[in-house]
Amino acid sequence: MPEGKMENELKQIITGLSGFLILDLYFNITTHFLSNSILQFCCLLLFFPLASYIAKLNGLKGLSGIGLRRSSNSLKQFSVSFLIGFGFWTLMYTVYWSLGKYEVIGIKTGLDAWITLIPILVGFFLGSLINDVITRGFVINLLKGKMNPFWIVSISIIVYAVDDFWNGDLTVFNFIFSVILGCSLTLSFYKTGSIWASTGIHFGLNMAYGLLYGLSGKHGGGLLLTAEGEINLFLNDFILLLSASLMLWPVFLYYSKQENKQ
Repeated sequence: MPEGKMENELKQIITGLSGFLILDLYFNITTHFLSNSILQFCCLLLFFPLASYIAKLNGLKGLSGIGLRRSSNSLKQFSVSFLIGFGFWTLMYTVYWSLGKYEVIGIKTGLDAWITLIPILVGFFLGSLINDVITRGFVINLLKGKMNPFWIVSISIIVYAVDDFWNGDLTVFNFIFSVILGCSLTLSFYKTGSIWASTGIHFGLNMAYGLLYGLSGKHGGGLLLTAEGEINLFLNDFILLLSASLMLWPVFLYYSKQENKQ
């Protein structure tokens, strides 16, 4: 390989990796270490011009070059994906409730309900969207045309699974779960080139979680008031993995025949 070409490829790798790390650290430090919700919200909005700038540095067309684009199918893709994600996670939590994992003791109403619901909607929507932009939009578009699609998809899934450790414990189970879930999210994005297809799923399952636990992840933090119950740990984990695995089928059936027209 000519020396000049090797130096250019090395520069592209360094620029791409640096861009990913900047976006990933910016997002996760903002969401995990800022306690002021207004400041956190402003920082999340500032992510988008930063992502556009870094995308252009890597030869991509700004936000549209990393999947954040609008098309005639965007609303439909987002809506269908949301129904899949929200539907499967609601069903999963219904099974958990029937097995005694938690008890529903009430529901918030009036102003208290809106004060709870609005941060859940905004927080989980922005969180889902930005995570998808980083681990799918940026990674996949950066690698597209440089290697086999199988490896591009695999790298994106692994990146998502490793990055998900910001939100949970460093365990083998959490990694396996994130890989399985990442298959649905990555497939929907790769087949459409649109971030809205994957964000619909991501936002949907996060909303089902948020209605129970809110942004805090604790009983009483969501719209539904719940009390902690008991469930066998093995059964709990099995249901979670099964739900993520089964969700892949409608995602595959709906998106497998769609074409990325980017």
